[in-house]
Amino acid sequence: MPTPTGRLGTFDARDARDARDARDARDARGDAGYGGSPNYLGLGISPHTAHDGGGTPPVEDRWWPGNQWPPTHPVATDGGGDPVRLHAIYKFYKSATFRHWSPGNEAVAFLSEFAALDSDGSGRPDWTSLSLPDPARTANNSTDVTNFGGGVSWRIDDELKELVGLIEYRSGVLDEALQQRDTLIGYFQGVLPFTYLSHPYTFRLCHLALASAQFLAFHFKKRFERPRPSQLHPGLLPPIDVPQHPAYPSAHATEAWLVAHCLDEVMRDAAGNKILEVTHQGGQTRNALHDMASRIARNREVLGVHFPSDSEAGKRLAQAALTIMKACPTVGDLTVNGLLKRASLEWSDMANVGS
Repeated sequence: MPTPTGRLGTFDARDARDARDARDARDARGDAGYGGSPNYLGLGISPHTAHDGGGTPPVEDRWWPGNQWPPTHPVATDGGGDPVRLHAIYKFYKSATFRHWSPGNEAVAFLSEFAALDSDGSGRPDWTSLSLPDPARTANNSTDVTNFGGGVSWRIDDELKELVGLIEYRSGVLDEALQQRDTLIGYFQGVLPFTYLSHPYTFRLCHLALASAQFLAFHFKKRFERPRPSQLHPGLLPPIDVPQHPAYPSAHATEAWLVAHCLDEVMRDAAGNKILEVTHQGGQTRNALHDMASRIARNREVLGVHFPSDSEAGKRLAQAALTIMKACPTVGDLTVNGLLKRASLEWSDMANVGS
């Protein structure tokens, strides 16, 4: 993982600074460690291994013909004794199956399946039935409260006061929060290491989660048009450029929680126990993936670019999105041979180790 610098990177050209990292910025930069070829292959004139001409002249009198690509030396001839044309030096094929999807681009393609899924045959895609409560002081909610039901609600005055109180934590969290503008997967890889080479299906699943979460988050952002906290309280003064899209729900929270939920589905030992979850004797359950997702969302609040209710909305949206992802044939659940099951097999050798 590169050292955080706070400078804008390649993916910032697509406004990754405000959570538009659905493809993981390292994919866009070409250094994601997928084990592929470099972005650019230089081809020049390479000398043939055999010198031109007959006999055995002194080395200093020899001349080696240069080869471009495809190489024309040694000279191959056709049935008439003429050199074969360039296109005929190698045989070619007329069909093949494309197998070189990058995880980020595959995730973008998956969105068409995710967005079209109609699991009950109602003629209405599943995702269109998802809902979030109207945030406080927006078009359809003139009150000061964002109410999720079940006793979970926020007063906008209390949220703004809390965000001001979090300013003192910025210096301690800034490098981390800046890094999380460009990559979320990397922080989950830090919790329990996995790469595209060691766990390719797990890595691909994470990218599908990022793309799906971003799609849903931006749908609701457009729907609610909630202002950023700093538009309401000048004392917040975020240390980064304020993202150029609405606040609710938090895309970082939606993405982080959906990645966490997907990993929670597949990171299980041979007995089916969640590798990164433990229940302590006092009854408290801790899950490292959930803790990381919560931390990523909270860091955005510390920066002053999200309300706590934005993070709560993202968390709830991610939980709903997981159900839709698992209903998509590409992903499936653990009973069918989709991406989820294949990813789970990459972790089945883990032992359930006690404390």
